[in-house]
Amino acid sequence: MNERIELADIIDMMIRRWWIWAVCAVAFSILAFIYTEIFVDPMYRSTGSVYVNAQRTQNVDITAGEMSSSQTLVVTYSEILKRRSFLSQISEDLENRYSPDELAGMISYAAVNKTEIMEVSVSGKVPQDVYDICHSVLLHAPDELIRVVNAGSVKILEDGQVPNVPYSPIVKRDTLIAFLAGMLVGAGIIFLLELFDTRIKTRDDIINKYPEPLLGEIPEVMPIEEVSIK
Repeated sequence: MNERIELADIIDMMIRRWWIWAVCAVAFSILAFIYTEIFVDPMYRSTGSVYVNAQRTQNVDITAGEMSSSQTLVVTYSEILKRRSFLSQISEDLENRYSPDELAGMISYAAVNKTEIMEVSVSGKVPQDVYDICHSVLLHAPDELIRVVNAGSVKILEDGQVPNVPYSPIVKRDTLIAFLAGMLVGAGIIFLLELFDTRIKTRDDIINKYPEPLLGEIPEVMPIEEVSIK
């Protein structure tokens, strides 16, 4: 094989062994489809939000300092709501179907676009349970946060909803990603096969590999039995 590989050489080798990356792409796609459809449990998500106010009094005009303080409180509040004492209340609301440790892995908190709005997101396998957990968190969060921090206020902006469609897995997306990954793996296999293939196949291989001039070439001769006698 040429020591210097050009784009034309790569395209040529891919075309000559096209069936390798085609088989890899199809195989990866089928495996990904079967895996996501059979072995991956669908996951559902319910999301709600609360508004965090750093001041007890409801001023009409909010200064930049107060807004920054509220944004900082979002981080503090999210840590408070991850504590076992609060998660135990949520567990009791759901008749202890989920332990505090399980709930900790299902619930997440985040500031919305760096504002004083905190988003509560709950993910799980059972749609109704996901909503019930989200609703319970939003219900207990204001009292819990005000009790612990003893300052500011928290108001529910939006309650969660019972999800009808799972957010994961996305079968079409995962299958497409597997298809592209299969093509890349196939291309890698082709490249390695060509890289370690040192056989001389054409006169160009000799010309490109050795500096000496080509003195002669043995033509392809038909077998005797195939030569027609006129």
